[in-house]
Amino acid sequence: MTKQICFEDVDLGYSVPKRTFGPLTIVDTVQWAGFQENWYRLHWDREFARERSGLKTFIASGGYREALLARTVTDWIGTRGILRKLTVRQSFPSFEGDLIAYSGAVAEKSPNPHDPWITCELEGKNQADRLLLTARCRVILPSIRSLNQK
Repeated sequence: MTKQICFEDVDLGYSVPKRTFGPLTIVDTVQWAGFQENWYRLHWDREFARERSGLKTFIASGGYREALLARTVTDWIGTRGILRKLTVRQSFPSFEGDLIAYSGAVAEKSPNPHDPWITCELEGKNQADRLLLTARCRVILPSIRSLNQK
């Protein structure tokens, strides 16, 4: 079990731990397509992706990559943290065989310990260090005092 991160533990520039997923497989994309009911062939059909879209192979859906990013954040903030808002800008696709690595840092912190929010700037890159997406999230962290009261 990982230690619960608290509002008092972080300051501006504090790093969100890097998290890597992959390599991306057809099983990942087909399972996600089924979950989302997104049957667009670009996410599971290699030949379609090559012939109709000019891509080298199928790609991960944006929703899949956003879910992995949300998992990165929620695993970091722990069970007592709350992911309040996540905005994402997708900039390059993730292809079959790619790794997706997420990282980030605290960009803003509430000046009021009774309103314990932080904002993080995040990014996702592939194994070639190509920027896949940028994101910003707002999270609420528990205070050390609130954890000690339980």
